[in-house]
Formats: sequence, C-alpha cells, structure tokens
Amino acid sequence: MMKLVILGAGLQGNICCTDLCDAELSPGEKEIIIADYDLKKAEDVAKKFGLKAVQLDVRDHDRLVEVIKGADIVLNCVQYNWNIDIMKACLEVKAHYIDLGGLFHVTKKQLELDEEFKAAGLTAVLGMGSTPGTMNVMAGYAASKLDTIEEAKAICACGDFTRTNAIIGIPYSLLTVMEEHTLEPWILKDGVLQPVPAGSGREIIDFTEPIGPAEAFYCIHSEPVQFASSFKEKGIKNASFKLSLSEDFEERISFLAGLGFATEDPVSVQGQDVNPLRTMIAVVNKYLENYDGSQDGELNDCDVLRAVVTGTKDGIEKEIMVECVIRTSEKWGFMAGALDTGVPPSIVAQMIYNGQITERGAFGAEKGIPAIPYFKELSRRQMPVYCVEKTPLSGSDFTQLRREMYKPK
Repeated sequence: MMKLVILGAGLQGNICCTDLCDAELSPGEKEIIIADYDLKKAEDVAKKFGLKAVQLDVRDHDRLVEVIKGADIVLNCVQYNWNIDIMKACLEVKAHYIDLGGLFHVTKKQLELDEEFKAAGLTAVLGMGSTPGTMNVMAGYAASKLDTIEEAKAICACGDFTRTNAIIGIPYSLLTVMEEHTLEPWILKDGVLQPVPAGSGREIIDFTEPIGPAEAFYCIHSEPVQFASSFKEKGIKNASFKLSLSEDFEERISFLAGLGFATEDPVSVQGQDVNPLRTMIAVVNKYLENYDGSQDGELNDCDVLRAVVTGTKDGIEKEIMVECVIRTSEKWGFMAGALDTGVPPSIVAQMIYNGQITERGAFGAEKGIPAIPYFKELSRRQMPVYCVEKTPLSGSDFTQLRREMYKPK
C-alpha cells in the first residue's frame, strides 16, 4: 500500500487528493494524510475523501518529522519558502519528495541536495506542477531528440473566457503572481545565469487557440536554472521563462503592484504597522470566498504550456516545440490553471511508487521522468500533449529562413 503525506490543504493539495482518490485514474490502495497549519482546512479536504487530517506547522521540524515518518512519498503543496526544510526532513525519514517549485532562488539551493538524496537512494522532483513540472518534462522530451542544445525556452499562456461579474479571478497563488511581477527574473544567456528587469523581454507570441496572439514577458521562474543544470552536457547556452496572462487580469495585477501592494515593507495605518502584500491577499481571498458562493458564471479558462528547444541532430539544426493545452476540467470543475498544477504531483508520486521513475537525487522534471508514459497520464486527465519539429530542408541551419522572415516589411 502506498503511503502518502500531502502538506498543504489549499487548492493544489485538494486537487492532488482528488486525483489520487479517483479509482479510475489512480487505482491501487493508498493511505493518505493531509496536513495543514489550519486544521479545519485539512479536515474539510479529508472529509471529502475519507482521509486522515492533521494540524501541522511545517516550521516545527520535530512535528514535521513525526507527521511524515513512515510515508513513501511526501507531496509538498505549501508555499516554496519551506522547501529545503521539508526536503531535509524527508532525508531524515527516508521518504521520496515532490514539490511545486522554488521560484529560481530556492530551486537553486535545492539542487545542491542532489548528492544527499542520491546517497539515501531517494528521489526529489523539484517543481512538479504545470510550469515548472509538465513544462520541464516537455523540454526533456525535446532535448532527448537532440545531440546538442543551443536554447531551451519555457513559455506559459493563461486565458480566462469565463463570463462573470467577478472583479478578479486568480489562476494560481496570488502571492506567487505578485512575486512574478516584481522580483528580478533570471535567464541563462551565453552560458551565464544573469538577472533581467521584471516584465522585460515583451513580445507577441502566437499561441494555440483559444488564446491566439498574446503578449508574454520574462518573469522569475525555476526553469532557467533547471535547464542550465540538466542540459549542461549538451552545451546549452540560453534558457528563459516567459509568462502571458489574460489582458484584464494583467492590468489589475500591474495596477496593484504599481501602487505598492506587492511589497511586505510595513505601512503605518492609524498607528499600526500593516503588511501591504499580506493585507491585499487576505482582502482578495475574502472577496473570492464570498464570490465563490454566488454561482455566477461557468468556468471557462485555458492554459497553454510550450517548451521550445533548439539544437542540432547529426549536424543539422532543429527546433522542437512541445505543447500541452489545458481547459477547465469537465470532470471535476477545476480551473485549468489549478488543474494542471495540482494533478502532476499525483501522477509522478504514483510513477515513483510503481517503479516507472528510477532516477535518484534532486532534479527538475526534465531529467528523470519518462515523458511518453507521463504524457499519456496527462491525456487521460484531459491534458493532451503534441510535438512539432522544424528542420531546414535547404541547408543545415535556419540562417536563410530567419533572414527572410525578419526582413522589414
């Protein structure tokens, strides 16, 4: 029997449980504990599936070890700030580990635990949501088709077509959204990881329908450091992550960030220090709680995850694009942006337990996850993946094609 502990009973922990407890999609006996700082949240999720709920503050190391002891796999769905502490606890109890990402800087530190996890015979998959996560598996698949790699680009587009009176809808953690809009992104350029200004690198990209042409920009993410590490032997020189959000949502977030609601620097209000970011998140979450009960509008959103890897095969330049299209879940009713983040940890946990993932150490999903079996599991959950390969037929590289494409009109 597979024994799992899910840390965090928020939206992603809820979706993990939903997938793991679906007898059709995830067969087999499981013993699952759902843990959260807020016991009521854990109990609400546990009650739906007949699981065990426990109260846990992951900052309490001894209590954390007590809760995860005996688990085969720990699924970390809490905010990334505590990833390293949780990984060390997993080493202590000898449990495999999966998280949803470390927003570059934490991921970089997590990769340093690779040798410790290898020595313990354990797997730690760093960033196994949508992006990082599925995005990385797609990039790994593309990279496997090449002898050398010049560049790996991760691009995510989010579109929301819900007809609703809601002031704002959140595709994923609002805290993460604000950090993506204000923290300095890092890219790999000419073999060196370096920062670029937040929101820079803007370009219009033609995404798969229903999104279509949309503006994308650099934002802080884990993929550049993961690709730099995993594709080093193939000579990777450049790597980046770009994000495109729906225009209305982007305007609202930029407005809030511009006013200063993205900072945690205290502001004095009637003699009391107030944290602008945490206050804003609390206010928005309260609004969403009230709004969710209104049953206004039928969810209709879309995520497009696109990995583009360029390099050479047998001396000929190639560009390989792998893409996943996700719509609102028909089966469960989850938004696309939540579905494609919460389901992958469930799939990968089962692949680890079933012996389909044998790689040991701490690594990004581009490295140790068998792509085709993983993609087939995504497809069973309404998330199809496809690949387009571009090869020059009139020469060994794209030089002439690029010259003609980018001539001024």
